[in-house]
Amino acid sequence: MELFVTGTGTGVGKTWVTRALALALRARGETVAALKPIETGCDPDPLDALALAHAAGDPELARDPGFYRARAALAPAAVARAGAPAIDYHRVCAAIAARRGATAHLLVEGAGGLLVPLDGTRTIADLVVDLELPLLLVARDGLGVLSHTLTAVESARRRALTIAAIVLREGDPSDPSIASNLDILETHAGVMTLRFPELESDQGLTSAGEAILTRMPPAP
Repeated sequence: MELFVTGTGTGVGKTWVTRALALALRARGETVAALKPIETGCDPDPLDALALAHAAGDPELARDPGFYRARAALAPAAVARAGAPAIDYHRVCAAIAARRGATAHLLVEGAGGLLVPLDGTRTIADLVVDLELPLLLVARDGLGVLSHTLTAVESARRRALTIAAIVLREGDPSDPSIASNLDILETHAGVMTLRFPELESDQGLTSAGEAILTRMPPAP
């Protein structure tokens, strides 16, 4: 299985979901590379990448010299405008490609949302297109998630990207929109939509990841 985990924005739960999938695959006795090839806000360590590497059982996955790291918590294009080193797009692509086939499964987590600018012309979506990976789209359940998610779905489809599933991370239970968001998204997006509970422990994340793996449609 290969997946690119993206989101409707920053802080929606991409790392939690990617960790859960990696932990579940390892619990099945399978090997997995869980990567965060582009991470900003590293002060000084890439904490998301380290969390994924831990879940995959290989700390070195976070330290690939081909990956892009920046201290400022900005989009890579904005980091470069602030005077820090710009992303080497082709180097990042090559570093990810080098991991393909080394394990049974590959999980690549993006940075922010699908249209985060990487340089003067490219976005995260261009990276997904070049890698030819199916998307797992993560969103935070709550008021506003319908428009945010359907906008991301439309953007992905304009680029002929495959969306494997939408994952709604648990939001505020007092929000009345939660009662209908999942069904409406499935109807309008035509994509299986799954709930992801608010969890902290590796055991809970493993169970949540297994639930996603069990229900997610097989790759085409």
